[in-house]
Amino acid sequence: MIIAIVTILIIGLVLFILSYFMNDRLEELESQVEQLSITSMQDTYQMKKKIKILEEELLPGNINQSSSSEFKEQS
Repeated sequence: MIIAIVTILIIGLVLFILSYFMNDRLEELESQVEQLSITSMQDTYQMKKKIKILEEELLPGNINQSSSSEFKEQS
């Protein structure tokens, strides 16, 4: 009986020590998700920046055209 208990304790201790040296799959998955999230945020930021630039280029032209046509109508 004592031999069985000692054997179980030794096996448990060996498995506990081995668990520190094994690759953690969850950690790798978390790292991949984090990298994907960062990439997605960067893409979103770049797209918003490009849209803002396009809006700034397009809106002044529309404002000038509409204001000049309104001015002509009022005269």
